[in-house]
Amino acid sequence: MAGGVELPETRYARLGLERLAYQVIGHGPPDLVFTMGSFSHVDLVWDDPQVALFLRRLASFSRLVRFDRRDTGASDPLPVNPLPAWEAYTEELEAVMDAAGSQQAALLATGPEAGPMALYFAASRPARTTALILVDGTAKYLTADDYPIGFPPGAVEAMIAQVEQLWGTEEYTKVYAPSHADDERFRRWSARVQRAIASPQVVGVHLRALFEVDVRDLLALSCLVTVDALHFCVS
Repeated sequence: MAGGVELPETRYARLGLERLAYQVIGHGPPDLVFTMGSFSHVDLVWDDPQVALFLRRLASFSRLVRFDRRDTGASDPLPVNPLPAWEAYTEELEAVMDAAGSQQAALLATGPEAGPMALYFAASRPARTTALILVDGTAKYLTADDYPIGFPPGAVEAMIAQVEQLWGTEEYTKVYAPSHADDERFRRWSARVQRAIASPQVVGVHLRALFEVDVRDLLALSCLVTVDALHFCVS
């Protein structure tokens, strides 16, 4: 129970020998997969009233599916080196959809890290993707000769170093959610969730791999679907 509200059951899907923790809440169609990338905890996020309200709002008009990637949250751990390629997100999500009995789903990906994963899934599994909704997403992180708007490598290393230093502490709230920096309850909840998601070392390894991602070639293959079913491709 969280705030007197019954929580969804956490179940496990299998990908080879590893287990993936997932939850399903609400009734479809449509099926909707909500992801924030590699770092989540299907159980503990419900302890925050605002997050719980947001998730239940999504589940009010869809069959909502959420899961923890391997090596994070309630899913099975993996060796730090080497981690599976970031494209393995597609295999993980497909395993969860199979376990949840979902043939097709819309993908809602929030945050720069989740964007490339959702783009890759939509491009490689178009028959299983009914819509792609990206919030604060990007196709590439690092600057290049043909991509001057990216982050310089030095800035990325400094960012990762800061995350590794502050991950799992209340101080990290000031970095990623400054509007909640004065909210003691939120700071404590957030730090506890971070510690449950993954260790600072694991987070750093994941981020270094993800900052190398470049999915610009997939943009022409990934189509967004609006609520009135009009289709248009990203150019």
